[in-house]
Amino acid sequence: MRSRYGISVRDLLHPTDFSHGSHVAFAHALRLALDAQGSLEILHVNRERTRADWKSYPSVRGTLQKWGLLGANADRSEVARLGVSISKSSCHEHDPAAGILEHLERRHADIVVMATHQREGFDRWLKGSLAEKIANQTDAAALFVPYGVSGFVDLETGAVSLPSVLIPIDSNPSPNLIVQTVAALVDQLSCGETEVRLLHIGDPASTPAVDLPNSDKCRWVWQNRSGDVVDCICEDAAENDVRLIAMATNGHDGFLDALRGSTTERVLSRTRCPLLSVHEQ
Repeated sequence: MRSRYGISVRDLLHPTDFSHGSHVAFAHALRLALDAQGSLEILHVNRERTRADWKSYPSVRGTLQKWGLLGANADRSEVARLGVSISKSSCHEHDPAAGILEHLERRHADIVVMATHQREGFDRWLKGSLAEKIANQTDAAALFVPYGVSGFVDLETGAVSLPSVLIPIDSNPSPNLIVQTVAALVDQLSCGETEVRLLHIGDPASTPAVDLPNSDKCRWVWQNRSGDVVDCICEDAAENDVRLIAMATNGHDGFLDALRGSTTERVLSRTRCPLLSVHEQ
């Protein structure tokens, strides 16, 4: 099922190595799946051929109980009554990034939600040309949640707070897909009106035309800055209580390749909020 913008944001994949820093990313994945009335697959990625210890990771049912969405004595069947489908799987692969790629080739996902840190978790694994292969061989978007960042979903309550989203725009790649994706996400999230900042960096005369969706909850605000691209993005985010940065990327600057030194990676290394990366079709 697609949103009224023609963008599907219902099927989510959450790869995790069970590190503590990935718990916030898990909360974002679960909240997105709930509000989309969609599906969430939690993929444990492990270098060792050992059985996954799911007790070491937050329980879906326990989290929903903590959020007040399930009663204390709820059983597993009651999770489905919330309109969300949850599944769990494991990947035993010496190269975990290869395992994620292989899994994405077998199983569809609209959005991959994962924790990221410069020196921890999956960032140790996602290097070289493999990340570029993932970027070019999947249609999935990626929501990166940096370690130590609370994001826009409260881990303890499940509440969504998304007062402002920042979308840096340029003529290449076209901003239309990322704008439509953000509108679809905001409309389905359990939050109020969101200011969506369309930031162009450089000569105002070269600001690209954007097909703005007729969103019930997005308030579009145009901005222009001059200077270093990464500096401008991070400064605007810090000054305007931005809780999500959404970036359109091309095939060589998108998805997991965002961790290799691109503009997206440099923004991700400095920002204090999650980053959504959607590569141009």
